[in-house]
Amino acid sequence: MLIRQLEDDRSQALTSGSATLLEQQCQHVAAVVAELRPDWSVELHHNPHGKTLIVILPDDLDSAADPTIVVRGDDAVFHVEELCGDTYRKLGEHWRWGDVLRAVRGRLIWETPFPPTLH
Repeated sequence: MLIRQLEDDRSQALTSGSATLLEQQCQHVAAVVAELRPDWSVELHHNPHGKTLIVILPDDLDSAADPTIVVRGDDAVFHVEELCGDTYRKLGEHWRWGDVLRAVRGRLIWETPFPPTLH
């Protein structure tokens, strides 16, 4: 499982005291998202201040129910946050990359529709 392979690899993302998100980490997040929400997209963004963000976008950007999830690194810790409509919420701060992947997986599980019940 991808998360287990990465859970003890803190040095992969830490550079000079700040957590930097790399293309490979974006691919890790994309693999987690593809398992649960294959119609959602994962993008790597660079803001004007030189910070890198991984943005997880729902298939329907106009949906008020589906959140946009953001992963960012700052001060040697990873932040997982969500935007849903006009609401912003912190989902957690994590030292290890594997913990970030578990947090994203957990949040997406809540967004995964349940299959219809057969009677």
